[in-house]
Amino acid sequence: MTRDHIQNVLVTIFKKVFDQGQADLMPGLVSGPYIQHNPLFPNWLEPIMGYIKKAGRIPCEVKRVAIDGDLAFAHVRYLDWGGKETAGADIFRFDADGKIVEHWDVLQPIPSSSNNANTMF
Repeated sequence: MTRDHIQNVLVTIFKKVFDQGQADLMPGLVSGPYIQHNPLFPNWLEPIMGYIKKAGRIPCEVKRVAIDGDLAFAHVRYLDWGGKETAGADIFRFDADGKIVEHWDVLQPIPSSSNNANTMF
């Protein structure tokens, strides 16, 4: 598993799976048992695939990525996550074969106003 491989997996996850709604690509990117830390989804791959299929697509923009060994971090602007623009930080753990085996995320809806002039991105 290389940094380039991890980067390519992230591009596929965010550009094709989420942004274009190609949930059927996920089994080639994920190895089970897939451990999910988002409390809205159970473990395994089928629940998140079903959510993406039902949504049709989840438009997003990756703002930055960091890779550290078998972990990848992505700062993402979700343009429509459940009807709201949302800032996300996704963390993926990869196995030795370069497949995702674990996922964490922190999601925060973009507020209509802010106490500073900084954006969330």
